[in-house]
Amino acid sequence: MKIYKLIIVKYFFVFLLSIGTYSCGGDSLSGIDDEDPVVVDDDDDEEEEDGITYTTVNTIADFIATLNQNDVNIKLAPGTYSFGPDDITSGLIPDYEMFVFRGSNSNYDFTDVTFEFDTALWSAYGSEEVVQLRLYGENITVKNLTVVDIGDSAPAYRARNMHLDGVNNTVDGFHISTSGSYPYGYGDLFGKGGGAVIGHNKHSGILIRGEGNTLKNSTIISRSYGHVVFIQGGKDVLIDNVYVEGDEMRTTDDVLAEEGTGTPADNVNFLTVWGYKVPAGYMISKQEAGFRSYESAEHYSGNGETSYTENVTIKNCTAKHVRSGFNLVFGKGTMVFENCTSIENESGFSIQNGGIITNCKSDAKYGPAYTIAYENDSNITVDLTITDSEGSYGTHPIAYIGGSNQNITLESSESSVSQDRSIKLGGDKNSLRYLEGANSGQNFHNTTSSTVINNTKYPILLTDYSSGNNVYHCGTVIDNGTSNTTTQTSCD
Repeated sequence: MKIYKLIIVKYFFVFLLSIGTYSCGGDSLSGIDDEDPVVVDDDDDEEEEDGITYTTVNTIADFIATLNQNDVNIKLAPGTYSFGPDDITSGLIPDYEMFVFRGSNSNYDFTDVTFEFDTALWSAYGSEEVVQLRLYGENITVKNLTVVDIGDSAPAYRARNMHLDGVNNTVDGFHISTSGSYPYGYGDLFGKGGGAVIGHNKHSGILIRGEGNTLKNSTIISRSYGHVVFIQGGKDVLIDNVYVEGDEMRTTDDVLAEEGTGTPADNVNFLTVWGYKVPAGYMISKQEAGFRSYESAEHYSGNGETSYTENVTIKNCTAKHVRSGFNLVFGKGTMVFENCTSIENESGFSIQNGGIITNCKSDAKYGPAYTIAYENDSNITVDLTITDSEGSYGTHPIAYIGGSNQNITLESSESSVSQDRSIKLGGDKNSLRYLEGANSGQNFHNTTSSTVINNTKYPILLTDYSSGNNVYHCGTVIDNGTSNTTTQTSCD
């Protein structure tokens, strides 16, 4: 009996403490100490999943109160949570980095949760780089959140859905719909940064920095101008089973049809950033890259040090309707594309020195399935299948091979192929961005000492910029180079 009395007394005091705690709370951020734990009222707010016991919080204020804490497992109550400029003035999300996960060793489950962001938020923060979600801590997993941008208002500077920073953090099962940029619908015809003919206010998807971070099982649908997923100073990055999709592709003829309508393109007389008028006959993406790397950036912590992109693996991913599907032409260490698919992009795959492309697929409808970025790139290994490219639009080759000591194997899933386009070794890329001598450092590459196995029926064109290459082909070949060796094989 004494034991029972002690238990009753114990839980009576717990009840009193709970009442005291809630009397200082509420939905307002005022009075919430970021270091104080979130208190739940009973065991019904705890739920176990995959061996993790989650505590459910029911308001955004309570959710925000957990973001600086370590060793918490938080589930936000299902529902749609909408955010707009009023939430800045109310103090709910006063910072242009809206939701920053700063703790360590924590898990966040957003199953059946949608965050809706009014794109008027982007400019409401002034000339700041708006970031909707940012992982900054260590060993944090966030999963199953749906993010929707509502509207098409552009930022005063630029915006991003997410910064994946910190160390060993994971984003799993997200679905992001991105919108709100200026100008929209022209791709990079009029520039993309400094020196642009039309000033740009971008809104990108996910920027990956930090060390050992993972993005997986996610979808990003972009309706704004900017990269969908890009890496800048990230080390040991894994991107697995991620689908990215841009808007419908657009012909340059359609852009030119804006003449006399007072659109941004019309107002600059269709003068591209490359110094010539928009040419007819090309297909463009309204987005930037699907998956892209840059060489370096300032460390995400802002400590003034430079962080270099290093060791990136992208596998089981798909990119559709973007400027370049898969582009890892900058960085250090091991760069790998594995089991990835490019669909109707301006270009399919590009990778840097020593990179590996294995068991990947790309069509060549609106740009080359594979292209080399710089002439000094070498020792790249490619295993790529050309998929249905019927209805090609533009002047591009099926694939463009430059540099040295490349090992390229091209297969085809097509029963018949057009003979009007070739797999090209060296010379002119025949691309929209290289007309009239523009970007000359990225064009007219020499191709030397490389091995190309062409198991497609597309013709091979060895230009006068090619020498000392070994080519195995089951179709036709034209050799205008020097000291190349060609060997006929069977397409069967």
